[in-house]
Amino acid sequence: MENDVNPMSQQQQRRNAAAESASQARVHRTVTAVGLVGSAALVAVGGVIAPPNSGRPDELYWIATEASGRLMAEAIVMVVSSILLVFGVIGAARLVQGRGRYLARAAALLGVMGALGHTAYSTFALLLPAIVTSSASRAHAIDTLEAIGSSAGGAVVLPLITAYAISVVLLPVALYRGRLIPLWVVGPAAAAVAIEAFPAGAVDLSLAKYALALATATAIAARILQLSDDQWRNPHTTIERTGHGTN
Repeated sequence: MENDVNPMSQQQQRRNAAAESASQARVHRTVTAVGLVGSAALVAVGGVIAPPNSGRPDELYWIATEASGRLMAEAIVMVVSSILLVFGVIGAARLVQGRGRYLARAAALLGVMGALGHTAYSTFALLLPAIVTSSASRAHAIDTLEAIGSSAGGAVVLPLITAYAISVVLLPVALYRGRLIPLWVVGPAAAAVAIEAFPAGAVDLSLAKYALALATATAIAARILQLSDDQWRNPHTTIERTGHGTN
């Protein structure tokens, strides 16, 4: 009959749908893993190339006039890093459906807030040379920078950047609670945040901080890439404890 459906055709359609779903899962896993590692790596690159910056108006003036190239490069790197971070942190957080799911959602929210903070800082960095060069004098430029620093905008950006640091440690904690990664992965993240929060003063531990954050992101990304297509699509039903939880 004309309306009869060929069973072989139905089987082929199911196979094609399964293959397409598996391909999408692999792409999403890869994007998440690349987002996490790429963001952490670019934050490190941005920190290395960035000129010394304490935020003082006179130092900002010097950066805008003497190190604008490094400032521009850092800003562009941080914008790209922020984009990657959003993909990475949201993709990783969705894996936690049972224990730790609220921590994972908080980590994703804080990560997005951190990306907004980094983007806001980068926007200011890109505009800084123009702000300084358009001023009538050095004194006028510094007055303008002081006004910007004391504005409400500056008070908003700092908490956003702080949110990024919290998300760095909160995401691995959530993934550990969800039995996706071993406890040791939390250690480097906590150490990196501790270095950021409590600088050593005479000893510059910036490179160690970046290395620890990158190690954390790499460990999480490696675990994500180990997941099967079914585990990625249905983490709430297919991801089982494999020895990564508490002992």
